[in-house]
Amino acid sequence: GSPVSEEVDVIVRSLLGVLLRTILEITNRPQPTGNGNAPRLQFQDVTGEFVACLLALLRQMTEKHYQQLLDSLSNKEDLRDFLLQIFTVFRILIRPEMFPKDWTVMRLVTNNVIITTVLYLSDALRKNFLNEKFDYKVWDSYFYLSVIFINQPCLQLEMFSPSKRKKILEKYGDMRVMMGCEIFSMWQNLGEHKLNFIPAMIGPFLEVTLVPQPDLRNVMIPIFHDMMDWEHRRSGNFKQVEAKLIDKLDSLMSEGKGDETYRELFNSM
Repeated sequence: GSPVSEEVDVIVRSLLGVLLRTILEITNRPQPTGNGNAPRLQFQDVTGEFVACLLALLRQMTEKHYQQLLDSLSNKEDLRDFLLQIFTVFRILIRPEMFPKDWTVMRLVTNNVIITTVLYLSDALRKNFLNEKFDYKVWDSYFYLSVIFINQPCLQLEMFSPSKRKKILEKYGDMRVMMGCEIFSMWQNLGEHKLNFIPAMIGPFLEVTLVPQPDLRNVMIPIFHDMMDWEHRRSGNFKQVEAKLIDKLDSLMSEGKGDETYRELFNSM
């Protein structure tokens, strides 16, 4: 490989784990409450530099670097810890308070890094944590991250002016749809392990379908049909899934979420 590529490899091996642990450590610390005149330290002040390093490092990584990283995590426990750490850090990075309000570009860059990394890592999830090696916690963490990723305010392109939306789409595509396709494909890979997520994932997946993006809805709604099928195999009926769906839909509607087309979508089910 090129010298730069090898340097990235060295940095990944020595720094990536440390960066993830540091960010987790800092963001888990209880926030000091302002005593008297002491200005309250914003956690961005401390984590900003670490986050910038992490993003810069992940942006340099190619498929080969990810492969080397995953190969170096030779035992399953290490791999599991790494995936849980990085998924948790990504959830922290998409918190609304992570960046100042007007930092749209920084948020888009961050999201682009997250989705690229998730696409590389989902393969490791399929290879190492399925079938008899199924691990609920890692899969749950993965789905949870995907759902909050799609629901982020900064990715709701419908809210932007047409020109800004066009710019974002040209540069990054609609990252919500990409992540939705990924959820669908990962869901399909689960096989009978899907039963571990029924009915628990009904609520979170329903929230994803609230996003008024037709392609995203088209990819997510079949998951509910599939849940009914699996529930039917397990218990001979799908009352549990149906009840949970109706219940969650009602509460979303009463919160004023969901548009007319949205209601029709589910009536047609």
